[in-house]
Amino acid sequence: MSTASAPRQPSVKLEGLPAVSKTERVALWDNARFVLILLVVMGHTISTVRMDDALGWGIYTYIYLFHMPAMILLSGVFSRPETTPRAVRSTFQLLITWALWEGLWAVLRFVFEGDDLSSKFLVSPAWSLWFLVSLATMRILLPYFARLRHPLLCSVLLALAAGASPAIGSEFSASRTLCFMPFFVAGWLARDRGWLAGDWFMRPARRTRAIAWGLLGIVALGFVAVPQLREVWRLDSWLRWRDGYAYMLEDAPLGSLEPSTWWGILLTGAGVRLLLLGIAAAMILALLLVTPRRSGVATAWGARTLYIYLLHGPIIWALRESGAVERISALGGAEGSVLGIAVLLGIGAAITVVLSMRWVTKVFHPLVEPRFEPMFARP
Repeated sequence: MSTASAPRQPSVKLEGLPAVSKTERVALWDNARFVLILLVVMGHTISTVRMDDALGWGIYTYIYLFHMPAMILLSGVFSRPETTPRAVRSTFQLLITWALWEGLWAVLRFVFEGDDLSSKFLVSPAWSLWFLVSLATMRILLPYFARLRHPLLCSVLLALAAGASPAIGSEFSASRTLCFMPFFVAGWLARDRGWLAGDWFMRPARRTRAIAWGLLGIVALGFVAVPQLREVWRLDSWLRWRDGYAYMLEDAPLGSLEPSTWWGILLTGAGVRLLLLGIAAAMILALLLVTPRRSGVATAWGARTLYIYLLHGPIIWALRESGAVERISALGGAEGSVLGIAVLLGIGAAITVVLSMRWVTKVFHPLVEPRFEPMFARP
């Protein structure tokens, strides 16, 4: 997800990756951002009705297998393990925007629902705001990971260890931060060490693209072939990445598998998490390989993903609270009908496109990228 300074790169070549100027953007990354933010909005549109039908659940779970890990990885690509004034300002921008939107959500819920401030206000991020908290935390942690001999391995081990403690949960988005840290570190390493600099990635051959499409298709076919999966294993619950292994194995057990010993819980939970991390990594690579390299309409839209991410929340919330999502879901005469899910996905796509417009950026700039320069001393 883009922020004010993250996408623009210095006009020097970094470890074999194509050089870009301060004003030039690489179409690949913005195209990928738009695809991912489109999936974010679509997923949120059907999230409250996903259990009504195997189709809705399958689409939702498919999206959540990789879309937020991919957003985190792209953020890592444009992050640096440094504490320069520019890096500090960028991180503060995220935190200030997060605090502002926490306040906006609190006002919204007070006015329309009569909810007073929760004891967890600013402790457990409101709905999708966890991303801002996690991203800011990852930027703060990256310089420390960069000093490790094997930063990616250490981040994976931390992600697996996080599930062992029930104390690591949604507070300050701690669980998601640790779970997604491997993707952030991988994104930084990919650019820093030139992992994606070869023609195999920058100009993938048809065969490579076909294999990538095949992988994405195979995962999708898995949900089609096993429509009863949601009755055996609530995989979508695991993809929230915010709870410990003990809770997950009780709330969303793997069929009849119910380990009772601490080591059984640890090994089972860590095994599932490692599998999901691996699936996400493979799907992210496949998605990036099939993403267009040329500039187009979606390229400009992909440069405004932070606006879409923050502004779509109140719209989806209003649709849910008004009962519109449930009514649309039942358009075909039954809850979670194919027609209803298709219309909801179309609405999600329309919201994404509208919020991608340039006028939205101009109007909502103070809410998405508020000015805070007076807070810092002049250099």
